[in-house]
Order: sequence, then C-alpha cells, then structure tokens
Amino acid sequence: MALSEIKNKLYKKEADSNLSQHDKTEFDTEGITKGVSSEENKQEDQWVEEKKGFIEEQKKFIKIGAIILSVIFFIVAVGGIVYKIRQSAFSEKKVIISIEGKTDVESGKFITYEIKYKNDNRVDLKNASLRLNYPESLRPEVDPNLKAQGLDNSIAEIGDIKAHTEGKIILNSRIYSPKGTLLYLKAELLYTPSNFNSQFTSSNQLGINVTSTAMNMEITGPLNISNGDAVDYLITYKNNGIEEFGNVRVKLDYAEGFSFSSSEPKVSEGENIWHLGNLSPGEEGKIVISGKLEGEKDQIKKTKAELGTVSQGQFVSYNEETTETKIIRSPLSIIQVVNNNVEVRADAGGELFVEIQYGNTGELGLSNVIITEKIDSPMLDYSSLKLNRKGAFSEETKTITWKASDFPILANLEAGAGGKISFSIKLKNVFPIVTADDKNFSIPFLARIDSPDVPTPLEMNKIIAGNKVDVRVNSKLVVDAEGYYNDSVIGNSGPIPPTVGAETTYSIHWKVMNISNDVADAKVETILPTGVVYTGKKYPENSNLTYDERNNKLTWVIGDISSGMGILTAKREIVFQVKIVPASNQQNQPVALTGESVYSARDLFTGANLSAQVDAKDTRLREDSGIAGTGYKVIAN
Repeated sequence: MALSEIKNKLYKKEADSNLSQHDKTEFDTEGITKGVSSEENKQEDQWVEEKKGFIEEQKKFIKIGAIILSVIFFIVAVGGIVYKIRQSAFSEKKVIISIEGKTDVESGKFITYEIKYKNDNRVDLKNASLRLNYPESLRPEVDPNLKAQGLDNSIAEIGDIKAHTEGKIILNSRIYSPKGTLLYLKAELLYTPSNFNSQFTSSNQLGINVTSTAMNMEITGPLNISNGDAVDYLITYKNNGIEEFGNVRVKLDYAEGFSFSSSEPKVSEGENIWHLGNLSPGEEGKIVISGKLEGEKDQIKKTKAELGTVSQGQFVSYNEETTETKIIRSPLSIIQVVNNNVEVRADAGGELFVEIQYGNTGELGLSNVIITEKIDSPMLDYSSLKLNRKGAFSEETKTITWKASDFPILANLEAGAGGKISFSIKLKNVFPIVTADDKNFSIPFLARIDSPDVPTPLEMNKIIAGNKVDVRVNSKLVVDAEGYYNDSVIGNSGPIPPTVGAETTYSIHWKVMNISNDVADAKVETILPTGVVYTGKKYPENSNLTYDERNNKLTWVIGDISSGMGILTAKREIVFQVKIVPASNQQNQPVALTGESVYSARDLFTGANLSAQVDAKDTRLREDSGIAGTGYKVIAN
C-alpha cells in the first residue's frame, strides 16, 4: 500500500475499520513464529517464570539483612549503654587531692601538712601511691610511712582506695630558707581505676612563703674603698627563736677580687666557712673577716653571707644577707713589697724586708701627708724591728708612723710626686701553739696613706688609700734519727764492739714533728751506705717502709700529717733494723749505718714544699748508754 493511500484512510471522515489489515510481508510475525516448536515456546514461558522467582529471593535477602542490621544495632546500642554506665562509674574529677597547712612559715620552725585524698567514684582505685615533690630546703622528719626518693621528693604507698572513701598522709617538716622565699609543696596521687587498665594521676600544690627566720644575721662592710685597699667584713648573728639550732655554720661568697687574709674566730673550712656548733635561744656572736679588695674604678663588689646548717651533705640556708662596696679612685697611692715579692711565704726565724712605695696621683698637691704601717702578729719579734732612724713604733697599737718630720716631702706632696720607705723585722723561732686552732699563721702588713686635703664625700667613708700584704708562715718540719744496739723495740744481735767478719745488727729510730700547718705527701728518705743491709724488720709492722736494694734507698711514706704533731700530740715514729759485717780495712773506725735522713712534705696552707734534714748515723750511738768507751770502733776478729 502506498503512503498516500494510508494517509487518506487515516484522515478520511469514515475511517476503515480494518485499517490494520494489510498485505502479508516478510516482517509479519506469523512468518517469524512459523516453524518454532511448542517446546521452545514453553521454554520461553519458563524463563519468564524464573524472572519472577529472582525477585522473591531478593526480597528474602533484604529481609534477612534487615534482621542482621537490627541485631547489630541492638548490640551497639547495648554496648553504648554499658560503656556509658561504665564511664559514669569513674571520673578523674571525682578523685580529689588537697594540701592543708600553713602558707606563711618561719624558717627552721616545725610545721605539719595534711595531704588528703578522696575517691568519690563508684569503683575502687587500685595500687594507689602518693608522691610529694618539694625544694631541697624543705626537710621532712623521719616517717616510716613516707619513703624518701631523693633530696626533693618522697613517696607513700597507699594501696587500694575503696569507692566513696578518703584518707590522708601527715608530713612533718622544717623549711630552711631565707626570708621572702616562695616555695611549693606538690602532691600527686597515682592510681588505676578497677574498671580501667591504664594509670591516672591527680595532683595539687600549695605555695609556702617564708615570712621570717629565727636565725638573724647581718653583714657590714665599707661603702667604698680604693683599689687594693684593706677591707673588713663584720658578721653578727643571733638565735631569736625559742628552739636550739644545731650544727650551725656561716658561709661567705666573696666578691670577685677579694683576697682573704684572716678572721676572728679562725676559719673552719677553706677560707669561707665557720662552724658555730649549736646555738641556744638568745645566743649570739660575731665574725670579723679581713682581706683586701681589688677592682676597676666604679665597680660594685657584692659579698654574700649565709647562715645555715648541713643536711644530707648539702648546705641548707636559714638566712642570707649581702653587702656592696664600690671601688673608687683615690688621689693617693701606696704599694708595699716584702722580700721583693708581692706574695710572700716565710719561715720561722726568717727576716722580712718591707718597702713602701707611695705617691700623689691626683692633680693637686696634698699637705701634711701621714703614712702608717700596722704590723700585729704573735709571730713577729718586735725587738728585731729596724726603722733606719725614721718613724716611730707604738707597742700598744703595733703601728709604725711616718710624718713630715721624718720625710720633709710629706709636708706638701706635689701632684705626681712620691717616694719610698723601708724597714725590716724578724719572725720568732718558736711558734705560739697551745691548741689545735693555733695553725695557719699569716702576718698582715697594712700600709695606709692619708692627707687632710683628701675630700670626704657625703654619706661615704673617707677616701684613704691602703695596701695590705699577707705573709703566710710555712710550717716547720723536725726530724730526728737515733740508733741503738740495746733496744727494747727490736732486739739486736752480734758482737759489740763490731768485729771484722762478724754480723752485728742495729735499730734506727726516725721521729718526726710537724709544727704549725697541715701537710701532705710527708715522707722520710735515706741512702744506706754500701755494705749496710736492711734486714726487713720494722715497727710498727704495718708501717709503709720501702727498700730499693739496687740503690740502697729506704723510704718511709707517711702521707698527711696534722698541725701540732709533736707538740699537741705525740711524735710520729718508726723503727727499722740494719746489719753490718765489718771488713778488715774498717778496724779502729766507726761504721756508717745510714746516710743523711731527709724529711719532706707539702704545706697545705702556703703551698710550699718543705724539708728538714738530720745528719748520717754511724756506730757512735751516743743515745745508747749501753755502748761505752770505744765500743763503736771495729776490732779484729
């Protein structure tokens, strides 16, 4: 059918009711389905049924999945509820720790602190321990419940803390700190909740302010001095409390440029620590430290004094004070030299030659200049003082004074002018030793120069130039060697007089003394003459006596020796035995037993290497009264 015919049929007023009918073509379904068996049609119908079955299976899986998701959601919900309940059973905020006690304290006073802990949770706290941290100046009293872990912390093992319970630890202590010190006491509670495996920490701290100290102390010194001038520091102390303080000490931290000379009372350790012992309530005292201070113009020199005790090997301060001194320039200068040295060490009995050099370093002349030299020491022999007919010495003040009447230049010392003054004095041979404190002798030579023309600034001490030289006195070593045939310490044998070809033994006694300073590395040595043999016998048997057979050298190693040994305490002594077999060429002669004995040591105060000698010993033993006449001479066999 043509397209125009179809169109006419579609749009004409009376449409053909059998419009769908048309001539058969190759596209008719009848032709396509013709020849297909009914079985094939059934199979096609069965495929359609399988499609409907898959949809039902899918619905089944969806239903099962929904059930599984519901179960999972239920489990998660239950778990969340359980977790929420478990979490609510413990909260760190419900573990409370607090510290109760004074926040304003007095240094050295006994104080008590309560460290309280509280568990407001529904679960127990396992393996709880309380750790306390504090500065070293806080010293806990001994407590079996509180174990020290060091100088700044302790720990108390608490164990389990039940739910809704509380407890406390008592800390008894003393705080040793200067006034104005702020320190902190910190408490940490370490524990593991019973419903957790991890450890938790709760902490708190208390600030403590030291408002005062029962141990009062002051230090004073000059406001200003010229470079190299002498300086004295005065320390006063007092126990204002109602309790006794034990093992009290004063320690100084000197300003840079300070040289220690002496102190009253004498220093106990080094040059800056004094042991005061126990101080009862109301007890007081003072310390005067002398020395010289050097520095550049306008420098401020600060010296700090501390009053305290020693605890667990550490110095603990009760109180501390400082003083400041300003270095200024003086129009006058003065320097002194002793034995051509600025730093001098001297021996007992020695002579000291002192030269004073002075001058006007200002821009104006200075009138009526006076120079003084203070020489005050029990070690000086004032009868040996030589002034070369210039100046005057006062026995009362131990001071030499020179004026214009001695040196006319001092009447008007012009700018840039100067001069020299000299004198000499000897040391005593005998040391004034009565107690163990009589040691480390130092002789101060203090020279000063002044003029009324030198100004005195308001609120400042007068600018007087000075110079101080300290002569340290070496200790004196004394050694003695004695020989015996008749000896109760070590028995001897052989013929007396010594006989040719026969062996005779003798005992040698070494005795040593150390007078005024502690010494170290002390020893006595001698060389035995060839033919003299050390037998190996000695007393005490534990003495450190060594013998070198190749050079016949005997050495007694002593080590450290305290001052005053041989005066305040017994002499140190060793006895050893030697033997000789005289030869025929030694007949009618004494036989040498030892060479010269040399006693040496290092002075710990002056740093000098000291020595003393005693002559060689032979068979002429005058100290042995049992050897008479010519019993020391070798005779024929």
